[in-house]
Amino acid sequence: MTKRGKILRDASAGPGLVSVDGQHYQFALEGMWRSEVPPTAGMAVEIDFAADASIVGISQVSDAQIAKEQAEAVMKAARQKGVVLASAAIAKFGLPLLIATGLMIIGWLLLNAVSVQTLFGKLNLTFWQVLGFLNADSPWESVMSGRGGPSAGFYGFLAIVSLAGPFLRYFWKDTRAGLAGVLPLVFMSFVGIMIRSSMHSAMGGNLDGPLGDVQRQAQQEMMSAISLGFGTYLSLLVSLYFAAVAAKQFLLARALDTEVHQRSNQAAV
Repeated sequence: MTKRGKILRDASAGPGLVSVDGQHYQFALEGMWRSEVPPTAGMAVEIDFAADASIVGISQVSDAQIAKEQAEAVMKAARQKGVVLASAAIAKFGLPLLIATGLMIIGWLLLNAVSVQTLFGKLNLTFWQVLGFLNADSPWESVMSGRGGPSAGFYGFLAIVSLAGPFLRYFWKDTRAGLAGVLPLVFMSFVGIMIRSSMHSAMGGNLDGPLGDVQRQAQQEMMSAISLGFGTYLSLLVSLYFAAVAAKQFLLARALDTEVHQRSNQAAV
């Protein structure tokens, strides 16, 4: 049988002393100590016991082993806490809402929202990167030049606010709170309008005459250089789901309020 213990006194000037499960045992180096490093006070050790509970061997527990065990303990505690938090979130918000939110985050941050054919080749952008280019001073020039994506800035803040919209009704007990679920769809529509406006501004506005024909041709070429990715379609589907749930919750809440009001009036009469 092997147990974990700690050296209380080394064996340099007599029998050593080790503590195991609150009990103290004396030991000698010869015939018992199995590690190359001599025992020192405070050292973690593993003690092998015979059937009669006498010590037959003591060996050092390496620092690497201790660090590994501590890391495993931390990970185990984190997993247990994560399970508790996940269970609480599912109980409060429901699994469909959490899954839809996760899909929206994946669609915004990980999947390609648009692909742009630039002078340097094809450039794939996530929705979050698109927000960064919109936040830039010259967004379309930044995209076509293939430069690295800037910070999402204020648009990123609006994205986070819109993503929190479907959760508002759980914290604000008002009938109108359910309508906040349409915010992701409204925000994505707003971003689409901003992208089109940015492209229009990059072409210098509307022109008449021969220059207008050249401008329209350039706009067509610019539009043909852009194609939507799977991230856009996934995000739109999820935002439509949020909007449908929001409309349903709002209508149900209004109907319930109306019914309660009618019953109150009948009771008053």
